[in-house]
This record gives sequence, structure tokens and C-alpha cells, in this order.
Amino acid sequence: MTTLSTKEVQAIAAYFHSAQWQRTIEALKQPDEPVYHIHTYIQTQIHPLALEEIVKGYFAKRGQPVHRKIEIFTSGQVADSGSIHGIEPHGMPHFDLLWSYSETDLIAPADRAENVETWGESFMVDFYKKYPFRTELSASDEAEVEAYFQSKAWEKYCALNEHPDVVHIHANVETSLHPDIIRKHALVAMEKQGWEIEEAVPVAFQMRGQMHGKIVFLGNKPEKIFDIAWAFNPAVALIPSTRYWLTTEDPTYDARTMKEVPLLLKKNSYRWLSLADIEAVVNAV
Repeated sequence: MTTLSTKEVQAIAAYFHSAQWQRTIEALKQPDEPVYHIHTYIQTQIHPLALEEIVKGYFAKRGQPVHRKIEIFTSGQVADSGSIHGIEPHGMPHFDLLWSYSETDLIAPADRAENVETWGESFMVDFYKKYPFRTELSASDEAEVEAYFQSKAWEKYCALNEHPDVVHIHANVETSLHPDIIRKHALVAMEKQGWEIEEAVPVAFQMRGQMHGKIVFLGNKPEKIFDIAWAFNPAVALIPSTRYWLTTEDPTYDARTMKEVPLLLKKNSYRWLSLADIEAVVNAV
């Protein structure tokens, strides 16, 4: 049984032929350089769980099925927005579909200057040029790095990442070291933790109008995407953050949990779609 009219089915399907969606697909194809991550911003009335199924159906129809579990959580920065996070079609980089509620549109590009953001190799090379990273470690640097990965802050991050109620988490650090060095040591620490990492890539993200750096880990065990977010501090090698980032719970991490999305969805009248609706939309694309 469908709840959508034929006109509504066609309206949703039309979004996947829009210029914005085509820019997303072109970026995912990585024609010129490695692309590490993409944000696509939309406004919508569709329930995010239903929209997730439409997106998965779209890529399956293209022969590029999404092969990782997708995470849905609130943005943590904007009161009425959320993220369908870690969409990774076969053979493509992962991307996020970031939504805000619309009173008028079933689904449409978000009304913002940059509604498709791409972080590729050249972007990250230029971003790193802003910082005088150190690439060689002294004995005291090595000790400080080792101390971080044995710290209470790291233990807390690991415990939260393994908790089933936590859908996404950042470890927040201060460092003067090149992120590639942190990545190398983090992968060793994660292996000791029993985690299995599919990929680890450099990304930048916007927080309160400024770009910040992070290393994104695509885990198979646990099957989540989790980050180490860094702030440059020339006085240290690697320490837990002493300043708050996205939340005020703890400066050393930011976590998104299962309880937040239902609270967000209660604020507006999101439309739930039946399986027949989803199938009709995918068939119409």
C-alpha cells in the first residue's frame, strides 16, 4: 500500500536527476584525484530512515550497492539538522547526506551557498600548508604519543566507540605533528584494541564557521566510522584536547547517540514512507 501520490513519487525521483545530485555523483566518481569525503546538503520532509532506503535502492539499481552500515545522527551544531552518514557505494568514497526539515519541499537542495562540499587530495594538501607540522619525532615526542594512546581519554574514546548506543564519535586532540604520524600510531593502537580498519583518510570539517582537521577511520570492527579531530598546538606533540569542540560533555571527545535523533524528529512532521512508496520512488528514478 502506498501513501505517496504519483505526483509525489515523481517529485522525489526528480531530485535524483537534479544538478546538485549529479554534482555529488560526479564527485564520487573521482575523475581527477582521490576524493576522501563529500557532504551533500538537502532540505526534506522525508523521514531519514526512509530516505536512507531510497538512497540504498538508488545505488543498488546502478550496480553500486552500499556495502557498509549507514549511521544516522543529529548534527550537534544546528538544532534542526541531522546526517545520514557514511554512505559508501561500491567502488566510491563515503559521503554524508545532511538534512534540515522543510515545510514546503519533499526533498530539494539546501538553500545555502555551498550545498555540495568535497574534500579531495588537493584540498587537503592546501589545508595542511596552513600549519607548520613537525614530521620527525624526538624521544620525548614518542613518549608523549605513546602516553596519549594509553591515556584515560583514549580508553574512554574506545569504550564509547564500542558502545551500541554511540553511533558516531570524535576523539579530540591537540598536536604539532603531521596527521599522517597520528594516523600511523592510531592504527597500531586500534589494532591492539581488536578493531579492524578498512580505510583511514584525512578530512576537514566545518565547526562554527571555521575548518578543522580530522582523520576518519572506516571500521569493519566495530562497523562504524569514527574520527580523531585535531587542533594545531605548537607546544605539544599529542595530548587530549583541553578545549571543548562540538559539545560540552567532555573536551576530549564528542559523541552522537541513539537517543538524539528521536528528539530531533519530534520537532517536525516528517513523512514516513512504506516499502511500496520506497520501491515506487526507486523505480521512478
